[in-house]
Amino acid sequence: MKRHLSLLLLTFVVCLGATAQVKKTNLKVLYVGGHSDIETFGVAAYDTAANERSIVERTAAWEKYLNEYFTTVKTVKGNDYNYKMSYDYDVTIIDGTPKPIEPRRNITINGNFTKNIDARYFPDDFDRPVITIAETGETVGRRIGTKNDWYCLCLDAHAYGMKKEHPIFKGPYKVKLTITDRPTPEGAKEYAPLIGQTLPETTPMWRVQKKGYMTNRYYKVGMVVRPWGYEDSPEAEWISGGESAKSYDAMTIGRHANWFHWGFAASPADMTDEAKPVFANAVVYISKFAGQHIIARKLNEGISTRTRATEMKYRVGRDVYNGFVDSMEKYNAQMKKMADSLKNKEAAGEKLTDLDRQYLMMAEHPQPNPTYGQFIQQQAGELFAQFGTDVAAYEKYFKENTPYFYGTLDGYDLMLDEDAKSLGIANNDKRFLDRAISLWEKGEDVEKARRLLHRYTLLRYDNPKEWRAWYKKYEKQLFFTESGGWLWLVNSQDPTTPGNDYSVLKYNEADVAAMTQVKEATSIDNPVQLAAAIESEGEEKTLVVKMKIHPGYHIYAVVSDKDPYIENTYDISFEGNGKLSGELQKPAGRLLNSTGTVVFEGEQVFRQKFTAKDNGTVSFTINFQACDNHSCLQPMSKTVKTQY
Repeated sequence: MKRHLSLLLLTFVVCLGATAQVKKTNLKVLYVGGHSDIETFGVAAYDTAANERSIVERTAAWEKYLNEYFTTVKTVKGNDYNYKMSYDYDVTIIDGTPKPIEPRRNITINGNFTKNIDARYFPDDFDRPVITIAETGETVGRRIGTKNDWYCLCLDAHAYGMKKEHPIFKGPYKVKLTITDRPTPEGAKEYAPLIGQTLPETTPMWRVQKKGYMTNRYYKVGMVVRPWGYEDSPEAEWISGGESAKSYDAMTIGRHANWFHWGFAASPADMTDEAKPVFANAVVYISKFAGQHIIARKLNEGISTRTRATEMKYRVGRDVYNGFVDSMEKYNAQMKKMADSLKNKEAAGEKLTDLDRQYLMMAEHPQPNPTYGQFIQQQAGELFAQFGTDVAAYEKYFKENTPYFYGTLDGYDLMLDEDAKSLGIANNDKRFLDRAISLWEKGEDVEKARRLLHRYTLLRYDNPKEWRAWYKKYEKQLFFTESGGWLWLVNSQDPTTPGNDYSVLKYNEADVAAMTQVKEATSIDNPVQLAAAIESEGEEKTLVVKMKIHPGYHIYAVVSDKDPYIENTYDISFEGNGKLSGELQKPAGRLLNSTGTVVFEGEQVFRQKFTAKDNGTVSFTINFQACDNHSCLQPMSKTVKTQY
């Protein structure tokens, strides 16, 4: 009898084990590793040995997980991966940095920086299904124009706004979503008024990973993608948002053609049990896009869309100004309270840290509130000269002209297209193309027609007959993309389709003829400019570095443990016998938020004393990440040299 009971129990246990296992999907999956669970991006010092161990553990966790769901799994290191390997697999998961097939390079004219050319990891016609983890979407996709760009490396552990009817939440593996209300992210609430929105205090969220950088210091951080224009082409879909420091609609999970962005950073070891089948479903889902490629290429990740016009309309309003003044008053009060506490600490004999002294200096230089006119001038830019503080005039301007705005691949601002406005048809209305071709056909304003057709398409036909034939053939397949360059493209996966070839723009080539006059000005590509001088008193000298930051941007003097931003680091070196004397004297900065993060904006001055007996050269390098209230640029370095 006991034997029969034992056999029954054994059979029951085996059955339980069998039901716990998932049925494998017949897919070949390639995992490209190289990242760890430790955030190293922008971290000045971390345990390299621990990081190497974590890379091994993370790769093993992915391999074990993928083998539970798929019939064939292969893992390789990033340095050993080449895009050609993906043609032997159904899906490639990129969780490390591959070796580029073309390295990153900078274009300089007469020694002056002009333009970055990103590294290339894939050819433009690459059509194999790929899932990128966290910031790898930016790394490997930037050169070929995926929309999975770097809005912010600031994604924590929860998703929200999921499109629950999407296939990744439906199968083949069963999904359960446990939803709980959590505080709406502060960054989302701060951005909302700029587009006329009001967000609730709490948001229903779904936990994707058991750990996050907000609760586990130095845990790998996820990446959210810019939402503006993400779905303005037929091969892209926004699937889910996530808990981040940016706008409410920042994209966390989404697809652009054969590229699937999984913004969360955790390996399967730290995924929740509910998230694991969703990711497996994502693998199955993206596998169905084999043979597809990007149509609308986002070559300028900061390109403006018409959302910018909506934002500008609200930026000049009294409500935004009053909110800014209120935040400044709270900031100054907070700094005074902090300074009083630090002074008491020092009076009690406690030693202040460098950060403490930074806060004291900031308290001694409170941020003044601008007048309404000063605030509007900063927000409105060149339009201020035309409209001043007349809010109604701004509203009228944007209402009348929004249909005729456009952006460029080399800028971040909207421009008014007077040519388009003269037609009286919005540039994203298909009749606009028809009208431009008609002008050319009738010989009424050929040069205007040529300008418009070249500005809004990738075709360069020499006569109206070819334009008309193209328009008639593809009229029903045409779509307009703002994020893809303010262009009319053809919804076709045929690579020979005329009108979809971005190479005519020569965007990643050095146009030396157009760069003969290089201005020493900041830009989005070049957000920080440095100039240096030497003050001398015999052997005692001072290096004075003046820094100019692009309007609307800031860099991070001090980053709180609660924020994901990248703190500035500084390097000073000599060619000669110079020796540093004392610490680098930094400017005061401004408190960014209630967590204690401090930023530099506008023009700032650094001073460093040193001694030198003979002549030589001193170099000052700042490593930084520039951000505005929209998004963050990739970390950069800037160096200035001067003789002493």
